[in-house]
Amino acid sequence: MRREGLAVVIILVSLLAMALVGVAVVSPIGAQSPDDAADRTVSVDATGGASAAPDRALVRVRAVAEGDDPGAVRDELATETDALRSNFEGLGLSEDDYETSEYRVRSPRVPPREEENVPAFRGVHGFEVTLEDPDRVGAVVDAAADADVEVETIEFTLSETVRADLREEAIANAMGDARAQADAIADNGGLHVTSVESVDATQRNFSPVRYEAAAMATPTPESADTSVETGDVAVEYAVEVTYRASA
Repeated sequence: MRREGLAVVIILVSLLAMALVGVAVVSPIGAQSPDDAADRTVSVDATGGASAAPDRALVRVRAVAEGDDPGAVRDELATETDALRSNFEGLGLSEDDYETSEYRVRSPRVPPREEENVPAFRGVHGFEVTLEDPDRVGAVVDAAADADVEVETIEFTLSETVRADLREEAIANAMGDARAQADAIADNGGLHVTSVESVDATQRNFSPVRYEAAAMATPTPESADTSVETGDVAVEYAVEVTYRASA
């Protein structure tokens, strides 16, 4: 009986020793308290922008004709557009530099009143001219005017390469603003920003410089050339950033 009792005591002591070893592995010395180990984050919204001089321009022009005979309207459109193409050729523009944006000959949707003198048909032939040199916009405007063709809009914009560079600059500026905000918030909360947890970036604004026909500069008496101010094209990005922080 004594030997059996001794064996039971030895087994119990062995099990207790194994349990103590297990406790030492799971809870290492110097472990942080639950509050110290808790995840902390700081979330901020920020915006960043960048701008550059345009390196592309779009000029939209259109020939317009009205009359009671659709054939005569089409002929007048053809005469004006032929003159326009000839003027474009004189500027060194090829057919690769412009394309038809619209063409229509139709009667008014709402019948005119008897007392109104409204032509039965109205025709429009529109073109969009793409220029790699924005300084040539004035010459295109003059070429259209000489052909009796209306200028609708002028838009100064960016090539894909320049736009990509501005996009990166705008995002970098937005991220810099976000980090500055996060550091200030963390400092006031007794924390220290350690790393980025997540980022969501979206383009908020892309602003080409656009002029309507009525806002364009007209030639001065001293010069027969039209001059159009370009201005800068701006890109703006917004970011939502969540940072990890520690005490």
